[in-house]
Amino acid sequence: MFGRSGWDAGSLLGVEIASCAVRVLQLERREEGLRVRGWAVEPLPRGAVADGRVIDHEAVAAALMRAFARSGASRREVALAVPASVVIQHAVAMPSELDDDEIDERLRDEAEQFIPFAVEEAALDYQVSAGAPGFLSVAFTACRQEWLDGMEAVMDLAGLRARIVDIDSHAWQRVLNRKPTGLAAVLQLEVDGWVFQAFAKDGTPSFSERHVPLEPQLERLVEFVDLCLLREPGAMPDQLWLAGARAGWDGLAGQLRQRLGVVTQPFDPLATLLEPQQGAADLRQAAPMLGVACGLALRGYA
Repeated sequence: MFGRSGWDAGSLLGVEIASCAVRVLQLERREEGLRVRGWAVEPLPRGAVADGRVIDHEAVAAALMRAFARSGASRREVALAVPASVVIQHAVAMPSELDDDEIDERLRDEAEQFIPFAVEEAALDYQVSAGAPGFLSVAFTACRQEWLDGMEAVMDLAGLRARIVDIDSHAWQRVLNRKPTGLAAVLQLEVDGWVFQAFAKDGTPSFSERHVPLEPQLERLVEFVDLCLLREPGAMPDQLWLAGARAGWDGLAGQLRQRLGVVTQPFDPLATLLEPQQGAADLRQAAPMLGVACGLALRGYA
């Protein structure tokens, strides 16, 4: 959970379970670089996924099986992602003399004050590093266990195996690091909502904000993005990348650029990869939807 296996994680199949579709992508290493081995986008029925949580396991599993069959992918071991907006990340200090079992036991008591639900319902992962003299810094990540259980149930129904559960903002970080363009932000536009992913100057995720508009109008979108841009004064991005199913709205990039004063354009997460031997034109058209899946498939290669 939120970790990696002790083998080449880059050979995993990246799977994004979005609100409107399942998106899968597998990479392979060639002498010339990384190449897309297989990919597919399969639509989901309305209501199958809500706010990143799987509601209809059978419908999502059926879509995933269709996507896998069409993709040409060979791996059944999967890297998944949960939305950053539903994940709690924090660091706590602990005495340096604690062993692993003691850290694990104490962490749940420490984490309880930061988690807005019962700690018994949480899936927890953590990393330990040196802190102040005499102390350890224990950085933990938590989300509801039911989110992970739902994803695992879908994988089982689809005949796949979840090896890694990552955070979508970390997947985006991996993709952006391959195409450095200064301070950047990603605006993921899906059928039922928008997600703004902000990143710090060193490329690490800064914050993630999700909004579900009553009416997907341009004015509402501009207001949402403007609020996100102003959330951290002095951290205005040099580039706003558009991603997701609605990234290609006619004229949207130009209108946002004019209204917000930020360079804005659709993002191609596959631009630094070798094209597949077949279907390159279709892949280029679908590329803005494959950012998270690509970032997941990049684990172990970045």
